[in-house]
Amino acid sequence: MRKRTLTGHARAQVPARLLDLSEGGALLVQGTPLEVGAIHDIAIDLGGDSLSVQAEVRHCRLADRGVGYHIGVEFVGVAPHDQRLLQEYLARRSG
Repeated sequence: MRKRTLTGHARAQVPARLLDLSEGGALLVQGTPLEVGAIHDIAIDLGGDSLSVQAEVRHCRLADRGVGYHIGVEFVGVAPHDQRLLQEYLARRSG
């Protein structure tokens, strides 16, 4: 599925699997590499709630096992509402 942005650039939605999540970022695995330093809009399902963040790709490496790439991202843009959702989700998972 592709969406149009206001600037006319096409945006692709690429599925990825979440391997790790923290308040500062995430580790994802997906089939295609991403450029280090690129900033992407990411939506993460938090078990019923959807977290929307902007994230900068910090590293992208071929996965040790299986197919795909391990992609480490740092959250660089998180709205206050989404920050609270993330904190609550992480607190529930650790407690």
